[in-house]
Amino acid sequence: MKRLFCLMLCVMTAVLVGACHQDKTESAPTQVQTEALTEAAAPTAAAQTENTDALGLKAFINSFDKSTVVQEKEIYHQDDLTVTVKGIDYSAISGPGLQLAFESKYNKDIIIQSPYAAVNGFMIRPGMSAEVAAGKTAEGTLTLPYFNLAISNITSLKKIEFALRIVEAKSYNPIAKTDLIIVNTSSDDGKQTVCNETGQTAYDKDGVKITLQGVNTDRAFSDGAELMVYMCNDTDKSIAVQTDEVIVNGYDMTSAMNLTILPGKRAVDVVTFYKLDMEENDIEVIDSVKISFTLKNADNWETIDSTDLISVELKQAETLAAATQAATAGKGS
Repeated sequence: MKRLFCLMLCVMTAVLVGACHQDKTESAPTQVQTEALTEAAAPTAAAQTENTDALGLKAFINSFDKSTVVQEKEIYHQDDLTVTVKGIDYSAISGPGLQLAFESKYNKDIIIQSPYAAVNGFMIRPGMSAEVAAGKTAEGTLTLPYFNLAISNITSLKKIEFALRIVEAKSYNPIAKTDLIIVNTSSDDGKQTVCNETGQTAYDKDGVKITLQGVNTDRAFSDGAELMVYMCNDTDKSIAVQTDEVIVNGYDMTSAMNLTILPGKRAVDVVTFYKLDMEENDIEVIDSVKISFTLKNADNWETIDSTDLISVELKQAETLAAATQAATAGKGS
């Protein structure tokens, strides 16, 4: 980002210097200057690749199983919407995409999103926003981010589950939300996902378990540090797990985590200690971490339970590189 910012300053300075030598009547930037500014402002493919390398994801992406396919078929038909799965696209740097086709019979323009998804039994934060004109068809892609797949050690798409949320295109007023849609892939082996017992137990009650699996300081998504959190939901309710207080070396942090876990599902997430917070509090070495959680019913947002402040065992979390090697060797998630 710093190099990109410096490049933009250099380009803008060159444009201004060039403008000083022009006649006053030629104040508009030339086409070459406009193209240079546009190119400087837009991240290049090389910059995107460099950012991916900085996250330690390149090896994971390269090792990810891209041979998995799905059969084209109708997967949802109800009310005024029909959804057909077309295939899986592995070309995007952000993550594999489930290709979907939508046929709308609504008499208004709609936008289709996905509030949550699960892959191989693990909750994943999906990305999708497809606009469909009234009574028309359109296509969209449900993106499954590589970062979420990596921290969950998922190296192959076996079973994809997701819900769709339909809103009005103009007002964003909600219209409908689907039940869970299930897509079985060619790699689906039918095995159940078991709960990982490794780590420090932070909560274990009434079918919900939260395990702390160490702090990452050498490979952090935020250029700071991360606490790895593993969650199991063996209840018949959707549970939202939220951080309440996060204290590092005695200082309150702006860190937050809020993840909804569907019944019978697992989840891996991170609580980020941002570099800016650490610098403002002169934190160079993490000596202590305390954290508390609140559990809510995701359907009505009533509080189920909360924890006291938990002192985190400061072991080093498994790096992405180590996770990639283990996942590549096992290919089991």
